[in-house]
Amino acid sequence: MPINRTAMIDYMDARIAKTDDPKHLELLNMLRAHMLGEVNEDVDALLATISKSRQQYRSWGSPEDMQPASREAIRAFYLERQALGQLYFQFDIDRLTVADDIIVTDGVMTSLFPGTTVVGMGLRTPRPEAVHEVTIRTIISWPFDEAGLIVGEESYSVVTGARPLADEEIPADYPAGLVG
Repeated sequence: MPINRTAMIDYMDARIAKTDDPKHLELLNMLRAHMLGEVNEDVDALLATISKSRQQYRSWGSPEDMQPASREAIRAFYLERQALGQLYFQFDIDRLTVADDIIVTDGVMTSLFPGTTVVGMGLRTPRPEAVHEVTIRTIISWPFDEAGLIVGEESYSVVTGARPLADEEIPADYPAGLVG
């Protein structure tokens, strides 16, 4: 099961190449830098894209600990996501809308999760010991502050599939500590 972790970067590059509006280019490049921080699992680079004046992550329907509202909480949030292997994903963007103070992305996120995470999500699985491919349809609103930095993410998501992987389907670069 190959995961193209740079799919969202590729999409952003194509969108940037055909955008002429200077304000929109500024926001698109900032979001690209944020996404690159996620792909590279570089929490400091990612935090450099986050507003210093206000922060708000909101994941509708998720528990409070999935909704950090300060730079310190955002740092802790991403460090935890990294430790859980949740920065190992592919985001295939189908649509992107950009305005002067917000970008909205709509697409399918494919992640690999340990079975314990899948069970913790309330999903049933015949093999809770296995790594699972989980697909999630998600819309993310990315509001920006006056300085052109990202305020946070507001996401609306629904799991569309989950399947246990055979050992030979697990990518070689998937974090070893999350297998088995």
